[in-house]
Amino acid sequence: MALAIVLLAARLLVFALTNQSVRASIGIGTGLPSCHAAGISTPAGREGKCARIHGLFGETAYNVVDRQRTLRMPEYEARILASKISPTRVRQSPNTLEYPGRQGLLVSYELMVTNITGGPLPFTAGSEMVIPHYPKHPRVALLIPLSQGSEDEQELTELLNPNGAPSPPLTQPRPIPARGTVTGWVTFVVPSAMGALLTARPADLDLYRVDNATNYVGQIRLWK
Repeated sequence: MALAIVLLAARLLVFALTNQSVRASIGIGTGLPSCHAAGISTPAGREGKCARIHGLFGETAYNVVDRQRTLRMPEYEARILASKISPTRVRQSPNTLEYPGRQGLLVSYELMVTNITGGPLPFTAGSEMVIPHYPKHPRVALLIPLSQGSEDEQELTELLNPNGAPSPPLTQPRPIPARGTVTGWVTFVVPSAMGALLTARPADLDLYRVDNATNYVGQIRLWK
């Protein structure tokens, strides 16, 4: 009997910690609705803020807007101004299955970023790198579906100082002044075979907090 009670209590605890409405009612997490309940991850494709639970205690807030809209992050606003795609030669340790003949695409997006805080805002990917030319703490990532109709995505990290990319780069060596605005480009190397997926659902640009927090993600959709 005691074991049955313990098992029941454990199941109720797991239910509470993985149920969005229950978590909100007891003051756990962001208090945001699930992305499905908010209609953001459904075929309706609404804009707005939502949360996704991972594990028993983890929760990430998502702030989602369509491509023509301005994304309002806690410290800054961002908007896509233009995009450019050009062929490129992939030089560093390419996966030959993804980059046959070492050929790929250089995919760039011009963004306008406005500091909405009352002080200087650091907006740099930093000099520390995981591998050459790829920052450890990128400000922007590109997510592309693995195939047409797939909800699974491949995440690509912005490339620093790529040859042949438009300039100036978005990441700044100096902080953005209070209420100031900068315009620049973020660039990614994409397998040629995935070029047609850049505007397929659910492709998007992910933008991150300047303090590198992982529990809040801004998304600008590229498919809508």
